[in-house]
This record gives sequence, structure tokens and C-alpha cells, in this order.
Amino acid sequence: MEKLEFYLFDGKVCWREDGTERILTQSNRDIITYVLDALERYFPETLEALNEECQASSRNKMYYDFRRVELFIRCNFSEHDTMHFDIDRGLMHFEEVKCPRRGICKHEGVICKPKLSMPLSGEEGKVAALYSKGLGAKEIARVLKKSIKTVKNQLNSARKRLKLNRTKDLIRVFAVYNAFTQI
Repeated sequence: MEKLEFYLFDGKVCWREDGTERILTQSNRDIITYVLDALERYFPETLEALNEECQASSRNKMYYDFRRVELFIRCNFSEHDTMHFDIDRGLMHFEEVKCPRRGICKHEGVICKPKLSMPLSGEEGKVAALYSKGLGAKEIARVLKKSIKTVKNQLNSARKRLKLNRTKDLIRVFAVYNAFTQI
């Protein structure tokens, strides 16, 4: 998923990629799988709420997956935004979606405007947060009074837990999801 923009048109979730516009359907498995994987990785509470909300559709797996992703997109990406893509180089950029239930919806802060939940230990989180702020392994080791080897191991462990290809990707994850304040 390089660059996707979602929006609503005639009540349907649509998406644009490389200038091509389409309606989201059950057959868009690559998008559906990507969103569900990202929710499982970074927003497990959101995925749990979507599972519950769409439970009535669970007997039909393809439709169930589609409904969960469609609801998530409606709540987080349905504004036609030209400032940045909703999915850009693998990360989701949430929007302030105009919703008549804003402020009273039981899913606000869970499904819409979800909170990041990273599966890192406390020490991995500290090391990753400092790395994401621009500190190198030597500086992190000095600040946290650890060996450089321990810092490198914890960075590598954080990368693996977040299923990232490169340690440098930690910087983007922390910046896009504003994870600095959550560690």
C-alpha cells in the first residue's frame, strides 16, 4: 500500500490510487488484508470493537472482513483530503471525519480516532522512542545507562515486534502515530 486516498461518494466508500478511482468491495482483498493487519499490529482495541460491531456478519468471512474495514474507513478516512494520503508508505494518517455522532458515540477514541497500542516492553518502548527522536545507539546507551549492545538488541526486538523491515521504520511509526507520548 503505497498511497491511497479514501472518500465517500453516494454513500459508498471509494478509494483512489495512482489516479484511478474505485468503489471498495469485498474483492479488494489487498486493502482489506492490509487494514486488518495494521489494526491487529497497532490498534488491537479498535479491531476488537470492530469485531463486536460487525459480529452479525461473521458467518461470511469475506463480507465480515469487508464490513469491519469499511466501518473503520468511514470513521477515520472518509473526508476527501488533498493534504496527505490516508495510507502513505504503509502507515495510516487519520482524519477528523465530520460525523453527527461526534462527542456522543461510544466508539469515539476506539474505532474513530483510535489510540495506538504498541506491543513493546517498557524498556523496548523507551529505547525506540529515543531512537525515533534522533538519538543513536551510543547516546541512548548513555542516557539510559545501558550497554550499546543491549540498546541495539532492544531496537532490533522492537522492530521485530512491530513487524517492521528496518529499524529506521520505527521513526516513521512513532512520528505518524504520535507514539512519543505513549511510552
